[in-house]
Amino acid sequence: MTDSTQFFDMWRRQLEESTQAWTRMVTQATAPAAPPDPMAFWRPVLNQGVEQWARMFAQSPASPDLMSQWKQFLDQWIEAWSRVLGQTMNTEGFAQQMGRSLEGFLAAQAPMKKAAEQALAQNLQALNLASGSQLTSVAKQIVELEERLERVEDGIQAILKRLESREHA
Repeated sequence: MTDSTQFFDMWRRQLEESTQAWTRMVTQATAPAAPPDPMAFWRPVLNQGVEQWARMFAQSPASPDLMSQWKQFLDQWIEAWSRVLGQTMNTEGFAQQMGRSLEGFLAAQAPMKKAAEQALAQNLQALNLASGSQLTSVAKQIVELEERLERVEDGIQAILKRLESREHA
């Protein structure tokens, strides 16, 4: 399998089969009950490629020519997958699947986030430390005090100006 034509034919077949498998998986309209396992999706694609490469390396010794073909294969493979993934990610089906995945992730994280926030609040209270909401409240009060102080200063300045104008009059 050192002939570059055979090499690229094998690569092209593998890429086409992998792309078809990937496209079938992404375009399935049914929503699974549980979040999909990413490894279940990629395992067949990657295993197929690894098996073919293992067979090729077993049949012929590694040579500089084979290594340059390997690099060329990887470059073309990355470019081809980049195009396929770009096209697939621009589909409505992919956007819906990503939305469902994100919603599932957020739904799973919500109880943990709430529990963590409650535990943090309890720990802060036990240590007699201010919570985030208490610190926010104090910061708002400080801002309000600063604004009031500026208004008082402005009032005093206005009174001083009036007094000065009466003295000069």
